[in-house]
Order: sequence, then structure tokens, then C-alpha cells
Amino acid sequence: MERFIIEAVKMKKIEPDEYLCRFVADSKGNIIGESVAMDGDVVIIKVGKNFIGIPVKHIEDDGKVLKIKGLFNFDKAEELGKKWAERYEKGRV
Repeated sequence: MERFIIEAVKMKKIEPDEYLCRFVADSKGNIIGESVAMDGDVVIIKVGKNFIGIPVKHIEDDGKVLKIKGLFNFDKAEELGKKWAERYEKGRV
């Protein structure tokens, strides 16, 4: 029974709205930006004047911040963020 409880805690799901308006840190704990939107299963993060997109599977709730975990392709993250920003801008006009 204890093993089941431990596994359930490890597998805790974060609700989509819990990803928004949170500071996001890299794997070393350095704040890199703030989460501003969800695009399917991708968290959109504002980094300076730009946006990046990180798949939810690479994000963990570290209490006060969301932390990027594991390896991810930063070029792909920039591409996802740019595509989202372009769609967002078209919808605002």
C-alpha cells in the first residue's frame, strides 16, 4: 500500500491553470522567465521580449517556481514560442 501512495505522489498531475503566471527556472534553479500561456501540452514562457515553448513533460512544479527538467531542444523551444506569438498577434488585430 505504501508503494502505491508513493507512486501516486510522484505522478501528481498539475492542472493547466496551475502552469500560468509562474516563474520558470532552468535545471540549475536560475529564473529564466514567466509562464504566460498554454498551447496544447506546451507551456509558453516569456523570456525577455521573446517567447519559448516547453512541453509539459519537461516541466515540474518545484513549489514556488516551475522547473525545467531533463533535456530539451532550445532551438525547438524558440520555434514553438515564435509560432505561438505569431498566432497570438494575428488574433489580437
